Amino acid sequence: MNIDESIDLREKIIKEASKLFISQGYNKTTIRQIAEVSGVGRGHLYYYFKKKEDILLHLYRDILDKLYVYINENLNPNSDPLVNYAVTQCIFTYVLASSNQLFRMYIEASSISLVKKEYINILIDLFNEKMYGTNYRFSEENIYISMAIGSSGGWELLNRYYNDEIDLDLDDILKSTIKSKLLLLDIEHIKVNEIIDEALKISKQLNTNDIVDLFEIY
Repeated sequence: MNIDESIDLREKIIKEASKLFISQGYNKTTIRQIAEVSGVGRGHLYYYFKKKEDILLHLYRDILDKLYVYINENLNPNSDPLVNYAVTQCIFTYVLASSNQLFRMYIEASSISLVKKEYINILIDLFNEKMYGTNYRFSEENIYISMAIGSSGGWELLNRYYNDEIDLDLDDILKSTIKSKLLLLDIEHIKVNEIIDEALKISKQLNTNDIVDLFEIY
């Protein structure tokens, strides 16, 4: 198998696995099922992914990467990078909530310690990439605290929202989560509120359905 064929097979595995995650839930999906729908043996599958958590994390990274690209291409190039960062969080959450099955997959996976840990690392990497070359300077410690604590709070609120255990809407949850993350970066309270207001305004103007189509996971 040449390199191109190997890449194609890897992408096929991810796509087929994501369909299973969404259709029957992350918890009920097995490596055996993923191998079967991908048309490969389990041993061959392990060459690409050791466990299904690895596939899910790759899927998360791919979704967030595509979101950042979409937002950078559709927003003013002179936009505040922190506004773009906040818009990405808004759209990611709106996309999750657009499908009960996709939302379920996210909620199930967010209860797994390994997934949560690696997801935070993905968020940190992406944040550093997007802030590189800008005028913003944040310490590694503050970035980690922001992502770890902010994400944990966001997971808890979304979990309770999904299970109809909380009297908040998605915008309330986003405001709380984004505010926590930005304040933990030592950004002034007034500026944090301005970023959140601008991000929500921009997010409402973007077509969530068009963005969902970018992911090609349905």
